[in-house]
Amino acid sequence: MLFAQNYEKSMRNKLIVIIDDEEDLLDLMEYNFSKEGFKVKAFSRAKKAIDFLGKKKPDMILCDWMMPEMNGLELFQYLKLRDQLGGIPFVMVTCRTENSAVSQAFSLGVTEYIKKPIPIRDLISKVSSLMDNPPARA
Repeated sequence: MLFAQNYEKSMRNKLIVIIDDEEDLLDLMEYNFSKEGFKVKAFSRAKKAIDFLGKKKPDMILCDWMMPEMNGLELFQYLKLRDQLGGIPFVMVTCRTENSAVSQAFSLGVTEYIKKPIPIRDLISKVSSLMDNPPARA
């Protein structure tokens, strides 16, 4: 019980930006991550997230790939070119499951690639684990 309380406190100061054009899924992720003690800022469009990311540096970005206007990989590349990522873990959460998409995302430098659908508890677990043990950057 004490471990769970301390763990929740350690996540309380962690800000996650979630970008997904599926409003229901976005609401579900926002609600559940908030319930786990994370601070969450959610966006349904990448361009809206860019404005926020120019002002505030989150601890992690969760982003869908297939979105209108600017897709998740384009957002990643945009942020990377402008040094706005600055070591922020960028996790692609998408229904694109083909090996070429996974390879492309990793070759460009995304931190993790999570395939939808994924149970929300598993997603929270994976994100928490990534925050506790971020992968080494090349």
